Amino acid sequence: MKPPQSDAAKRTLGLWKQSARSARLHTAIRWWTAPFEALETEVPRSGKILEVGCGHGMLATFLALSSVDRTVVGVDIDAQKIELAQESVRHLRQGEATISFEYRPSGEILTIEGGWDAIVFADVLYLVAPEDRSRLLSDCIAALAPGGRLIVKEVNTEPRIKALVAQFQEFLATKVLRITDGDALDFPSAADIETLISSGGLTTRVGRIDKGYFHPHCVVVGTKAST
Repeated sequence: MKPPQSDAAKRTLGLWKQSARSARLHTAIRWWTAPFEALETEVPRSGKILEVGCGHGMLATFLALSSVDRTVVGVDIDAQKIELAQESVRHLRQGEATISFEYRPSGEILTIEGGWDAIVFADVLYLVAPEDRSRLLSDCIAALAPGGRLIVKEVNTEPRIKALVAQFQEFLATKVLRITDGDALDFPSAADIETLISSGGLTTRVGRIDKGYFHPHCVVVGTKAST
């Protein structure tokens, strides 16, 4: 677990100070248990960035605040979380960040002319049934601009002890407390994700970003050919 370090990280959490206690608690726990600052370094410093399954919008907002040259859009199937995300960024100062959120109940990937410079997932694929996961990532690859990156952060299935802790927590969140929406609860390994992304023609690399965390956070980055 780690507190926010950068000014952008502290500003992101500060946007929730006036929110309801439950929202403040949820976003604080999410930040302290997820390596967002390590993940941010994988995202291009400029360009059009899409976060799929953005939830309360913590990561999307942080990405926008970390670089004014990013235009960030967060989408999610949960209307209530999108409303909370939209409310939080109303406290941004003019010109501080370029960020917007959109409710997309269908779960289809938002496309734009010219393609996205990066599409980011943070702890989403385990909620998608395996048969739908491949299609979702294929749609993302098609929606990327030439040279664009597909960045997927998940909890790996190794080391085993860390994985069991993460899986138990997510079981509570989805099946017991029901604070997370999803059709499935199936945890892909980093190797599984890399195989899906590389099969779409992207050049891939895998990294661990779990130092100092209880969960086995990993990131898989796929880069689309420039031409």
